[in-house]
Amino acid sequence: MNQQNITALRMERQCLVRKANQSEYNALYRDSQPGQNVYWNGFGDPPSLTYRADFNDIEYNRERQRKHALLKGRFAGGNLGWIMPEDLELFAAAFAKPLDKPTHRHTALLELIEQEPLTIQQMKEETGMLVKEITPALHRLQEAFLIYEDQYDGEWDRGWHKFSDMFPDVDLQKMARHDALKILIQRFA
Repeated sequence: MNQQNITALRMERQCLVRKANQSEYNALYRDSQPGQNVYWNGFGDPPSLTYRADFNDIEYNRERQRKHALLKGRFAGGNLGWIMPEDLELFAAAFAKPLDKPTHRHTALLELIEQEPLTIQQMKEETGMLVKEITPALHRLQEAFLIYEDQYDGEWDRGWHKFSDMFPDVDLQKMARHDALKILIQRFA
């Protein structure tokens, strides 16, 4: 096999030569996770591989988002991304950033969320903290897989939940980071 054949095969597998149908799209999406939000396309829009799909994948992914078949998280340095729920343990192993030194804000917000799911506005009212103080603390707790932002639609105000309440069957210690990265690199390649 020569370089030209290798390039052609890669383009075919990435659905750059022929657009993917729905089952091909699902495989492509899985291998290219985490999906990114559509840039400048509105708050909360789901990820998209529009030019690689032979159907409206924004609407398809919006429905998957609504049914929790796509989950929002913070991966790879805290960047937002969308993954399929069956890969949650894999992504947690690869990208979880333990919270070794929680601040007062982290602790206060986590204690509130452990009592009941809350929106940022409710947290502001409960704690007196400013949104600009709450949001970075929530993002850091999210990176540690301690809380989950349930964005199942494109609405602005979303509930924040204790991660283990949302995903009681997910074992965050199931796999070593090294093993998870090997799987993800192979998929992406």
